[in-house]
Amino acid sequence: MEMDGFCSKPWQIGWQKLPCNNDNPDHPSSSQTDADANRLTINTYNQGISSNNCPDLGLDDVANGLCPQLVAIDLPGHNPFPRLLPMGFCSPVLQYTMITAAALHMSNVLRPDTEKRPVTLNHVNNNWEPSRRAMLDALAAKQKALYLLRMAFQDLDTHGRDMVLTAAMLLVTADMIDSGKHGSKAHLDGIGWLLSYAQPATSVGEMLKDFVISDCYIFYVFALTFMDQIPQSSLALNTTIASSAIHYAARNSFICCPAEVLQILWSTAMILQRQTANHDDIEGAAAKGYELFMQAMAFNVETWSRDIQQVPLGRQVTDIPSRIHTGYTHQMACCLYIMYAIPSVRSFLPENTEQDLEHGLIFHLHHITDEDPNFKTSFWPTFIAGAQTSDHGQQAWIMDRMRRQSRLFPWGFLYTAMETLELIWRERAKAPNGLNWLEILRSPEVSFLIV
Repeated sequence: MEMDGFCSKPWQIGWQKLPCNNDNPDHPSSSQTDADANRLTINTYNQGISSNNCPDLGLDDVANGLCPQLVAIDLPGHNPFPRLLPMGFCSPVLQYTMITAAALHMSNVLRPDTEKRPVTLNHVNNNWEPSRRAMLDALAAKQKALYLLRMAFQDLDTHGRDMVLTAAMLLVTADMIDSGKHGSKAHLDGIGWLLSYAQPATSVGEMLKDFVISDCYIFYVFALTFMDQIPQSSLALNTTIASSAIHYAARNSFICCPAEVLQILWSTAMILQRQTANHDDIEGAAAKGYELFMQAMAFNVETWSRDIQQVPLGRQVTDIPSRIHTGYTHQMACCLYIMYAIPSVRSFLPENTEQDLEHGLIFHLHHITDEDPNFKTSFWPTFIAGAQTSDHGQQAWIMDRMRRQSRLFPWGFLYTAMETLELIWRERAKAPNGLNWLEILRSPEVSFLIV
């Protein structure tokens, strides 16, 4: 796929020449933590954009605050996301989406107490004022970004599909930094249509393009697992997801999840939707669910963990023991998801299957310690373990783990996840005959995006 929408000429900002994407597409020279990245930053008031419409937030917050969160390990020369900065000067929609995400991230970072939930505009305590100001900046930028993105979707040829896809991905990122609940579905639907129009090549290409497209696929698949109604674009993407494109995405994603597991999650979510719409095909759904369950169980995690030749350095963890434990958590969480998405599959399984999977999932999560780079990317299996367990000790451990994750990764969807787990545990206490936690998660009032 050509990077048709990315700027193709150098741009001058003040005295400094800012390199655009094609200056060195394959190997960006700097990490966001390098001085080179800092030299690309500039306050948005100096961009010739009206200060009435643009928040008082320096783009160094994008480079130094947001970009490190988009890779597993921030290695100099191996993180291409700072290259979004000069592209922002070519594209207002991209610039405003970057500022939205960065301001929301800064708002969360500036919260005076990491145990508290993300800031609201009603806080009056002076300790919260910096966080509140960043939130106001984010809201101002998001309003402009949404308007520009709507205009861009109406004229893709002018703006470029890749630029619009990147902006949509950043808005989903911003939604997750905020709470993971509001607006993600519409943005994901737009992402789905763009991906269906322009399928990625499966060979290793330009690093930033690879990472952006991969994140779009990963966000899309994980979002489907909890959605009450899947986006219309999923029908157009169905063939693509079942192809080698998902292997491309899994290899280039910061989430250390096997492509085979992602494919099974996708297929299960599609069956769940059809099962909800057609109650007469319970036997057919059970048979398909059992087939998917057995595929997931048969997947060789340890062989996958050693296949790292094409995994981009820094983007995804390449430490073999870490990959083994992380791969198993995704495999077991996927199997538990199947059992709740298609409950009729249980009739084919041994009685203790669910308990064994729960214990195995907790076991492998314990081996992904705070020092492990995969600790900050193992949110989905951690959440599934929390939704699954009824043991008060395990619940306390899961909640403490997610609080520790939120200190490393201050994104609002983690706080939403913790609130949702508390809701599930309260509902379980009122349901002595058992509780399908997935039904709670698929409620429109509860549903949120977690990856």
